[in-house]
Amino acid sequence: MLPDWLAAAPVEKVETLGLYIHVPFCRRACHYCDFYFTPRASLMGDYAEALLREIDLYAPLLERFPIETVFLGGGTPSWLPIPLLERIFQRLYRFSSYQPDEVTIEANPEDITTENLRHWQGLGVTRVSVGIQSFSENVLQTLGRYHAPAVARQAVEKLASSFFDWNADLIFAVPGQSVESFLADVRFLIEAGAPHLSLYGLTIEERTVLHKKLQRGRFSPPNEDAYRTAYLEANALLQASGFIWYEISNYARPGRESLHNWRYWLRKPYLGLGPSAHSYLPHLRWANPRNLKAWVTTLGRDSFPVEFHEELTIEKQRMEVWLTQFRTRVGVMVAEVPGLSLAQQAALCQTLEAMAQQNLVEKIGAAFRLTPEGALLSDALILQLETAIERAPALHV
Repeated sequence: MLPDWLAAAPVEKVETLGLYIHVPFCRRACHYCDFYFTPRASLMGDYAEALLREIDLYAPLLERFPIETVFLGGGTPSWLPIPLLERIFQRLYRFSSYQPDEVTIEANPEDITTENLRHWQGLGVTRVSVGIQSFSENVLQTLGRYHAPAVARQAVEKLASSFFDWNADLIFAVPGQSVESFLADVRFLIEAGAPHLSLYGLTIEERTVLHKKLQRGRFSPPNEDAYRTAYLEANALLQASGFIWYEISNYARPGRESLHNWRYWLRKPYLGLGPSAHSYLPHLRWANPRNLKAWVTTLGRDSFPVEFHEELTIEKQRMEVWLTQFRTRVGVMVAEVPGLSLAQQAALCQTLEAMAQQNLVEKIGAAFRLTPEGALLSDALILQLETAIERAPALHV
């Protein structure tokens, strides 16, 4: 039985469901990453048992809506032994609603082997997202990535010759990395036939090795000029090569966008399983604890391992629009921003028009979307938009 707060959620408009499974195991910590993980492979069996319990607990939800997409993220899902992956997928296949159009697994380059690709295909995986980050040995060392550039290139070759749809992640604006080196990585992947690329500018997050080094004066922050140049030149290169920009960090050849990630950006419902996973139904969010032991222990009592849940206020719903759909090629129409008075709509439209004059947004039909220049300033632009809304007369409830 679902918790009361979830059973009472308004799901009349829910048509399909996305499923995210967090696999919290990594061989070691990457210096830039603040996602939850543990290196203790000995706990993988306990994790799998608990995950099966969590799937069973959410059966009323999983049985009710067609499961359209699945994403195994981490952590390093590709490190999970095949027999444990088989048990997880076998449990999912019990649901008649489990007929996904896309199943993605995140992988490290060293795990892209012919044997693993064959097993993943047999389990129904259709897409592999590989964490390349760079083909430069020096950059990889700075980032705390321990695969060799040659291994990354071999992984790309294997994926390019496989049946899988696939994505490669790259990181730019790393101190010591030249713009030319980064663009060479992008060109290599274009020439290798990559159908999808995710390009992330380096950010220094708390709880990371790089943050500790920065605090101790042993690391320099990313250079803003290098960040801007790398982003804009990669954007131009990819679009000239036939890729479509469809979210601030994501580019795809026509028809090769990530269906699962579109769910996040268009605020479609998804269920998150595993420690630290988040879930979303219309106007409702909840999350699991960022702790494997706490998550396993709670599921051992056949209880839902939910650390918090909240109904989204109008203000939070509006922020969701800015942080998701506004960052995509779809853009946002003023009329679909929730909870605005006519005066606030007018103020918002006026502010967006002014941004368009500065080439920070562009108007596509009735929608406004970020330009490449605007994408670099998205946080500041969102603050301006919210300020314009707050200064105009609000709706009276």
